[in-house]
Amino acid sequence: MRLINISDALRAKPLLLALAALFCIVCALPSPAMAEEESEGIIDVNLSKDPAPLDTEIESGLDHLFETLDNPKGHFDPARINAMLDFVVNGQDDPKDTKPAKRYGGNAICLRQNVNADLETILRYFYNPDIPNFLLCPAVLRLSGWHKGSQFLKRTRPLWEELPTLDQPVISRGREFESCTPDSFGEAYFKYDLGRLIILMKYQGKNVLVSVSLQEDKSDVGRKGAILDDKEWDYFYSGIEGLNRGMIGWMDTFMYKSASVLVFVEQDKAAKQSTVFLFKWLKAGWAGMNVVKRNHIYEGTLRYARSLVKVLESPTLTPTELSAGMRSVASLSQAEVNTLITQYAKNFERRYKDDPKLQKKEYSEVIENGGYAKVLDKDARRSILALQKLKSMLGMETLIDLEPANQPKTTSTASTSIETENQPES
Repeated sequence: MRLINISDALRAKPLLLALAALFCIVCALPSPAMAEEESEGIIDVNLSKDPAPLDTEIESGLDHLFETLDNPKGHFDPARINAMLDFVVNGQDDPKDTKPAKRYGGNAICLRQNVNADLETILRYFYNPDIPNFLLCPAVLRLSGWHKGSQFLKRTRPLWEELPTLDQPVISRGREFESCTPDSFGEAYFKYDLGRLIILMKYQGKNVLVSVSLQEDKSDVGRKGAILDDKEWDYFYSGIEGLNRGMIGWMDTFMYKSASVLVFVEQDKAAKQSTVFLFKWLKAGWAGMNVVKRNHIYEGTLRYARSLVKVLESPTLTPTELSAGMRSVASLSQAEVNTLITQYAKNFERRYKDDPKLQKKEYSEVIENGGYAKVLDKDARRSILALQKLKSMLGMETLIDLEPANQPKTTSTASTSIETENQPES
C-alpha cells in the first residue's frame, strides 16, 4: 500500500484545504453559552433550532424595500410595507426565533429592542452631519461615513425638522463606507461599501424611520483583531490579514454580502419611548462559502443594541453636546492627532499587553514600545479619537485625555500607569 502525505495532498488541492478548514471551524465553534466566558462582554445567545418563518406578506414588504433601494427611479408604495410595519409596530413577542428568508445567500435574524428616546432625539444622533453614526453603535462599527455625492449630504433640511409636517414619506439615499469591529466569530474586521435608503413616514399615526442597507461588493480581506472588553468598546486591530482563530488563522476571509432593514418607531413621544427593530442578513466566509450562522448574527445585533441603548439613554449626553464634542475632535491639527495617537498607543500597551489574546508574538510585536500607532492610518486615528471623546462624555474610562486644559475632567483612567501628555501647540 502506498502511503499518501496528507499535507502535500492538501497543499496541492486548495479547495480540499478550505473544506477541511470549514469542517474544523464548524466543529470548533464555541457554543453560545461559551461565548461570554471567552470574551468579556460577549452576550449569551440561545436561538431555536426550528425558527418560525416570516409571514409572506412581511417578506413581500421587505422585497419592496430592497427593490426601492436598487431602483432610485422606482416608485415607493407605503401600502406595500404595511404588513411589515404592523409586525414591527404592534408586535409584542420577542422575534428572535422568527427567521426571515435567506437573501443574497445570507442567513438572517430579527431583533426587537425598546429604547427610552423619542424619534427626534434618535434622528439628531443618527442623521446629524457632525456625528459619525458609528458612534451610535461602537460595539459593532469602528468607522463609517457617507461617500461624496450622496443625496443625503445635499439635504438642506435635517430629517428631524421634517417630523412636524410629515404628511408624505420623506425619502433620501446615499452611499456609505463602514469598517466593523472584530466579530465574535473569528475576531476579524472588514471594510466595505453599501447603499442606503432612508424613509421617514407615518404609520398608524406614529412617526417611523425605515433605513435599508445593502453591501455593494465583497469587503476587503478580513484582518485579525481581538475583542478585549466589549462593554467598554475596547478592541485591537492588528492590520494582519487572517482570522484570530488557531488552525485557520491564515485564511483569507470576506464579508460577501450584508443587508439590513432597520426600523425606528416612536411609540410614545411624551414618554420618550421608541422601538428599534432590525432585520439582518449576512454572508461571510472564504472561497465563496458562507460560514456565518444565525447565532453569530444575533450575537452581533445584541452587541449593536447594547451600545445603541447606552448612548441614546445616557442621562449625561445630548445630541447637541455630542455634536460639539465631535467638532472639537475634527478641529484637531494633524500634529495634535499624531501626539494623541502616540499617547493612546503607549497607554493601550500598558493596559492590554498582558491580555491573553495579545500574547501571540505577531500581536505583541505590533503593540511593543507604542508600535500600535504605526498600524493606525488617518481614518483609524480619527475614529479612535472620536470614540475616546464619546467615552469621556459618557463618563467611561479612556486611554487619552481629550478635555481642554481649562475644563474639569469628565472621566478617569483605569490604571495609574496611564500616561497623559501636553498637546503641542497648533
